[in-house]
Amino acid sequence: MKIGIDIGGSHIGVGLVNGAKIVSKKEIDLRKEDKENVKKIIPKLIKETIQKLLFENKMQITNIEYIGIAFPASLRNNQIGMSVNLGLNGFEIRSDLEEYFKIPVYIRNDAKCAALYEKKYGSLQTFSNAIFLTIGTGIGGAAFYNGDLLGTAQNDLFKIGHISINKDGPICKCKRKGCFENYASIRALKTIIRKEYCIENDITGLELRNLIKEHVQEENMQKILNEYVDNLCIGMSTITNLFEPDAIAIGGSFAHYKDIFLEKLRKKLEENKQKFHDSCPEILLAYAKNDAGIIGASIIMDEEEKDG
Repeated sequence: MKIGIDIGGSHIGVGLVNGAKIVSKKEIDLRKEDKENVKKIIPKLIKETIQKLLFENKMQITNIEYIGIAFPASLRNNQIGMSVNLGLNGFEIRSDLEEYFKIPVYIRNDAKCAALYEKKYGSLQTFSNAIFLTIGTGIGGAAFYNGDLLGTAQNDLFKIGHISINKDGPICKCKRKGCFENYASIRALKTIIRKEYCIENDITGLELRNLIKEHVQEENMQKILNEYVDNLCIGMSTITNLFEPDAIAIGGSFAHYKDIFLEKLRKKLEENKQKFHDSCPEILLAYAKNDAGIIGASIIMDEEEKDG
């Protein structure tokens, strides 16, 4: 049994994982005030949540092989570097958790963790050349070529969310202009809808989906949704022409918007297939939806040992 932890820009998911199955899990939303003291809050929430899971499942920490963490940041040798959406640049969590729980802790980029799950157990099993996108607070991604997960010597990620799709676009938190995730993340969608419908307070993902469904027949909402899909297509077209994948699987909180966006996205990409050098890849929803990061984090060492 392992513990998988998926840390996002706005939530933390913690699960007890056996093989490819989540035995039990808990999710915590990160509030605005949490993000103001994120270096202290994240370790505290993780410790409390693991203890609750173990207690509720009548288990001890000695029953756990290791803790794997999927983290939205660049990493090198299990050390966290820049995390744009959490406002972090350097964050030491591994030694803290290892000292507290007395078991090994491993960390990897969140998109790659989710991609590992989808390639080993999920929607990308049958594809040798494929892309995984995680769309939520930001946009992350991973690429497989001839069945192997691509990486760089410097960092454990490709900064797919920071491809520029508009040279005159707004400045991103990463200091670049017109980043893909500033147009096609769920955070970007929420920002536009809140502004259009004069919603002052932050809203949850469920509230956002309900609001979209309530106003979906309105011209303003249709314009927002169509523009969102257009921007998503621009980024995905660029990625497709770079990697020429046979399939693209999409996970993260985007998975909760399947009924709103998936067929619209597939249709739009097919209509614009002349943008691709080869052909339009198959567009899939992540098999584990928003749980891929939790399970992927729990197989970090399994995959590293296989590669080694």
